[in-house]
Amino acid sequence: MRFPSLLDLGGDQRTVVELPFRGSHVITGPPGGGKTVMAVYRAWALATAGREVVLLTRYNLLHQYIAQLAPELTGTPRVTTCARWLKALWREKFEREPPRSAEDERRYDWGEMQRSCVLRGVRVTTHLVVDEGQNLPLGFYRLCRVLGVDVTVFADEKQRIGTEETALSEVCRMLGTPDAPLELRHDHRNSREIAMLASEFHMENRTGLPLPTRSGSLPVVMRIPSLDGLLTGITQYFNAHQDRSIGIICRSARTIREIQGGLASRGLAKKTQAYIFDDRYRDTMDFSAHPIRIVSTVSMKGLEFDSVFVPDLDSYTEDPTGVEARLRFLVLCTRAREDLHFAHRGTHEPPITAAIPDALLARHHG
Repeated sequence: MRFPSLLDLGGDQRTVVELPFRGSHVITGPPGGGKTVMAVYRAWALATAGREVVLLTRYNLLHQYIAQLAPELTGTPRVTTCARWLKALWREKFEREPPRSAEDERRYDWGEMQRSCVLRGVRVTTHLVVDEGQNLPLGFYRLCRVLGVDVTVFADEKQRIGTEETALSEVCRMLGTPDAPLELRHDHRNSREIAMLASEFHMENRTGLPLPTRSGSLPVVMRIPSLDGLLTGITQYFNAHQDRSIGIICRSARTIREIQGGLASRGLAKKTQAYIFDDRYRDTMDFSAHPIRIVSTVSMKGLEFDSVFVPDLDSYTEDPTGVEARLRFLVLCTRAREDLHFAHRGTHEPPITAAIPDALLARHHG
């Protein structure tokens, strides 16, 4: 993991560190803009100023990643998931679990939660720093207003994936912040080639944002005879680049387990770890060790790797012009810093990448 020092931050990022310690703020930016890094710095700055701070995210793996990202900075603020924070708040104030929706018990009854807090007069003085805030529902931000809590939200609505999500304009309206969020404009993660490929999946023109100046290799689509052949290739790649972190991003838990077993059989068991939500053998990840990390598309938000492999391109069979497919691939591409590899076993390249020009994507048909 690479965590930039204060001296490494760009001018737009330093503006975030210098934000007032009171009130709510919304910060947006493209993939690779450093939103997660700046969420950590924002929490650190608030804690240093004496504020009680909790850094929240919706996703469990991203929570683990942030908590490990820079322990010398995040040692004071608490890092947790939104669900755990709400559960702890309700136990403290109401001595019970947060109420769930009658239609879908997986979701909260935000209206009932707001009413309960108003009737009980519940207020919260903690400053919340929220990463990937576009993937939290509007009810969460309504509740924050009822609680009178200050919130700093880092979000990119062009990366909304999921059934509960909120537009930035709604977040700003609910928190009473300016309609135009503070913008991080520079991609500090991706090579120019990866950023150019990712731009093919944007849902709207982002020509106003500068491309990275750092150049690298073209992303690659390769046809493989079998998964075994790809795993052999990944093993060879790791042996040649042992200083790099490798992310293998899969569509299903079954593929994750299959790849983890295949790499273990090739002598990489101690170099590999996998994450699957609700799998007690694979529900934690140490980002300071085990440089080959196997995750799902559901858990990839906010993460980054030097090299990314997508082993199951054939599984992306949905309409490649659909919003969800394009957003998923935008997030997928931008997880990679240095190089990006797609693999498929079918005779024909899947539609999601087939229309990409050769100038942006190298193709190997071996």
